[in-house]
Amino acid sequence: MYLKTPKRYRVGHKPKRHLFSLRWLWLWILTPIILFLGWQVYERRDEFGPPVQSFVDNLVNSAQSGLSTVTAPTPLPTVDPGQQIAQANDAWAAGAIEEALQKYQAVLENAPNDVDVHYRVTFGLIMEGRSAEALEMAERTVTANPFSSDAWAIRALALDRNNRPAEAIASALQALSIDPNSARSLAFMAEAYLDANRPELAQATVDRALALDPDSFEVNYVSGLVLFSQFSLLEAQAAFRTALEIAPNLPYIAIDLAWVELALENYERARELVLDVLELNPQNRDALYMMSYVSSFAFGEREQAMEYIDRCVQIDPQNRACLSFKGALLMLAGDAQGAVSTYQQLIRSGTTNPAHFLSAAQAHLAIGECNAAVTLLEEGYEIERDSAAPDTNRLATMESLMVQCGADISPVFSDDAEATAEADLEGEGG
Repeated sequence: MYLKTPKRYRVGHKPKRHLFSLRWLWLWILTPIILFLGWQVYERRDEFGPPVQSFVDNLVNSAQSGLSTVTAPTPLPTVDPGQQIAQANDAWAAGAIEEALQKYQAVLENAPNDVDVHYRVTFGLIMEGRSAEALEMAERTVTANPFSSDAWAIRALALDRNNRPAEAIASALQALSIDPNSARSLAFMAEAYLDANRPELAQATVDRALALDPDSFEVNYVSGLVLFSQFSLLEAQAAFRTALEIAPNLPYIAIDLAWVELALENYERARELVLDVLELNPQNRDALYMMSYVSSFAFGEREQAMEYIDRCVQIDPQNRACLSFKGALLMLAGDAQGAVSTYQQLIRSGTTNPAHFLSAAQAHLAIGECNAAVTLLEEGYEIERDSAAPDTNRLATMESLMVQCGADISPVFSDDAEATAEADLEGEGG
């Protein structure tokens, strides 16, 4: 997962709804669609706002005009970094991405124009779920060689991981203007289309990329994403397996294949795939999130699930997906006070996901704090209402909870406040 996640593309309506339900918890284990939703949680963390197409042309023009003014820095006389790069390459090939990333980062200053090193640092950060850092490095990659299609392509992927798919598409277009036959650029563009809720464009772009290079792991991986979003589980499994056969060293492919295996009720295989990732990359946020999820909902191992999610939060205290899932696990364990503390940390992270505000409000309600709950509900309600595609079910639930707390509101989406006030834990997104 270009963690991802979160995980975000919608089929029909938003797939983030009702990820957690206290009433029907153990039925979820039998439902592959819910497992798909869990994958979407991390893959598609926030809702995409304005339509993509209205931005693309202007962004492409900006990228092209900026290209003429970008110049790569002149390297200073330094020690030859070749040996360190070779060691990093070996670690990368072995699948030890965390080790490789550290080694690549150590030689950056001595290789200011080496686009391959910059590309791998950016890609490694993306696979580690460090999206903001990845975007900064992507800009440096373009600076290292502004005439490299790969540099603009990885910038597209980094932008998409930062919930900016319109700009990602523009960057991919810039890559294709340099190399029209770049299957990698098309793959990253297709994923941005998917995140922008343009499935038809995503599929068409994947088809173009497969025609150019059917042996590209990037293309086969994104093909798996598109198929999974369509609930074509066996076809998605085949696409991810092909990608993993081509690039067995890349953890994000194994993690997303594990989500498909989980959806197909191949629980042991799913766990095995992710444990293999953690063996070489013990701080991979996506793998820790996935292991927490599979431990809890496939095997009923609540203590292990909490250990994995705690590791994620300790490594990255701002990781919204892991914070959100930890709060949900605490609620399921009956620790509402602990959930309140975790959700407060999540809200302080700057999240704009209305589901997070709803879950936080429900935790406060569980300990009888209506005033705090109403404040959260009002803020989450405003965000949801003003989004590009409001979730009316979530709005109705928020209205009902505010009415229960005595807030002075006139319900718009809930005709029967009593009936729609079931305190479900709504979709958890990063």
